[in-house]
Amino acid sequence: MSGPVKLIVNADDFGISEAVNNGIVAAHDRGIVTSTSLMATGDAFEHAVALARARPRLAVGVHLVLTEQRPLAGAVAVPSLVGPGGTFAPHLEQLLAPVLRGRISLAHVRAELDAQIRRVRDAGIAIGHLDGHQHVHVLPGIARVVADLAAAHKISAVRYPAERVRGYMLRDPRWLRRLAEQCALNAFCAASPLKRLRRSGDFVGFYFGGRLDEPNLRTVLAGLPAQGTVELMCHPGDEGMQPSGHWHYAWAAERDALTSRRIRDFVAARGVQLVSS
Repeated sequence: MSGPVKLIVNADDFGISEAVNNGIVAAHDRGIVTSTSLMATGDAFEHAVALARARPRLAVGVHLVLTEQRPLAGAVAVPSLVGPGGTFAPHLEQLLAPVLRGRISLAHVRAELDAQIRRVRDAGIAIGHLDGHQHVHVLPGIARVVADLAAAHKISAVRYPAERVRGYMLRDPRWLRRLAEQCALNAFCAASPLKRLRRSGDFVGFYFGGRLDEPNLRTVLAGLPAQGTVELMCHPGDEGMQPSGHWHYAWAAERDALTSRRIRDFVAARGVQLVSS
């Protein structure tokens, strides 16, 4: 007889700010978060490392970054990845076209992502997985680099963010664009070498990305399969994280949902086993 469904609850963007770091560790200490993904380029990287060291049960991976931030390798070393100001493209939308047109040097991608992995490793973090900020790690060409780096650094797991379309995603026409983006992401995943690497059997959280409040989280949890391993992506933070630019996430609401007793009781009642890998 097959066992219960195993759920990895992974919080993204660890290290981007102290407000996000605080929300993530609160959701781990008092809630259902079991894993997180650390941004080597983040302004609060050292703060995140200190918090992780104090929490040996919190699994940590690397959140590979090719948008928004500045490269660790330096702008001169990776010129095809940066604009005139020496920063990455502001969003995946601005990175996608150059990638598809072959204007991004994969040698530059390799140098930068390798530098990010090395920074996390050199901080004494045991790296459990790789994933990507805005899922850049599944883009054509970049996915091959990520697969090669996973092998080179002996990192056993890589996120495969293909979320199946479920009935609740068809109820609100306001989110059809999000659903279309999800389908495009699924197509990139299917064409990538990442599907052959060790990964969870299912993935959820993209559709409700940034708005995983308690009702939405309960909807996702109610739709989990009866068995297998599932990764749930989330983005907790605290009240210090304010909307800016294109980010209008409900960080504190996600923290509250992930620490809710009602949610913890619901997970227990369904027999879901919380795991970190």
